[in-house]
Amino acid sequence: MRLLLELFRILCGCHHLNLSRVFTLGDRTYRVCCNCGAQFAYCLETMSVLRAARPTAVAQDLKPGTRSCS
Repeated sequence: MRLLLELFRILCGCHHLNLSRVFTLGDRTYRVCCNCGAQFAYCLETMSVLRAARPTAVAQDLKPGTRSCS
C-alpha cells in the first residue's frame, strides 16, 4: 500500500518546478516551492538543492546548524 501511495504522489503530486530564490535564516539556507510550500535544503558552496524532501519530512531535513553540503 505504501508503494502505491508513493507512486500516486510521484504521478499526481507537485513536481516542485517553481522554486523561490534562496533564503538564509539563522543557520538554515533553503528554497521554497511556490506551488505547495515544500522547503528544500540548499548548499551555498555548490549553489544547488541538497536533496528533494517530501513536505512532511521538511523539519527533519532542515535542522539548524547544518550548513555543510555533505
